[in-house]
Amino acid sequence: MSARDQILGKIKPLEVVNHPGAFQDASADFDFRASLAVVGARVVTPAELEEIFPGRRRFDKTLDGLSLAEIEVLEIDGEFGVAENGAIWLTEESLPHRVAPFICQHLVINVKKIVPHMHAAYAELGKVNSGFGLFLSGPSKTADIEQSLVIGAHGARSLTVVIN
Repeated sequence: MSARDQILGKIKPLEVVNHPGAFQDASADFDFRASLAVVGARVVTPAELEEIFPGRRRFDKTLDGLSLAEIEVLEIDGEFGVAENGAIWLTEESLPHRVAPFICQHLVINVKKIVPHMHAAYAELGKVNSGFGLFLSGPSKTADIEQSLVIGAHGARSLTVVIN
């Protein structure tokens, strides 16, 4: 037996161990509203939205002559929400500009479909034909070493979700 064979013979076969954070239950019951609350977003009805942001304008693919800096409230449609973490998939087709959700003061997203978890979300991505997309979850947040939380530091100060 060669030295190489002796060394390789001492190697034990790998044992498959489930990672403690691995996804186990594909039928887990996640709550989209609760997940949104955890990330600092609010869920409202269409009537409540009108009370919060009366007279808001919807911007589809055009800004109607406005600059991005002039958009106070941006209302767009999300492709779907993820109940597990409150993330919402956005594509460039629903945005007047790719940076629009990050530069407006208040972001409103209409969601019609909710999937239970990220595994289902990635399955949905194959059904959406877009050149650009992103998961967005909650308003912008940052914290320093002293754990002082600042909302809206790098993007929208609020996220309001309307589930249709």
